[in-house]
Amino acid sequence: MMSREAILDALLSATAANENMMWMLAALRMAERPVQKEQLRDVTNALYKQIHPDVGQEQLPIRSRHLLDEAAAMLEGASLVKVAEVAKSKRYTLSPLGEELLNYRQYKLMQERIKRKGAEQ
Repeated sequence: MMSREAILDALLSATAANENMMWMLAALRMAERPVQKEQLRDVTNALYKQIHPDVGQEQLPIRSRHLLDEAAAMLEGASLVKVAEVAKSKRYTLSPLGEELLNYRQYKLMQERIKRKGAEQ
């Protein structure tokens, strides 16, 4: 049986392989409301630009419909997002597991910083 940490590590490495997924999760967390698929591209790219103001259009995480569809499908398949179908559109929200993964990632980044600081001293 896998531990909670092993499961979160596996999900983290899978999302790290496709960085778009992590940006999409963070954008959904910040949106704090259901987001239509087309808007998901906009909120994800807007968040990325906010953090990296000097990037060009070709460096944005979601540059095409294909990338949007692919990342959204993987997030949905991993249960990191909840999807509600409204009329003909899908609305995405962060699932509890997606929230847990973002929190775990933050924890791991903090642990890494602490370890680096300790090594520097």
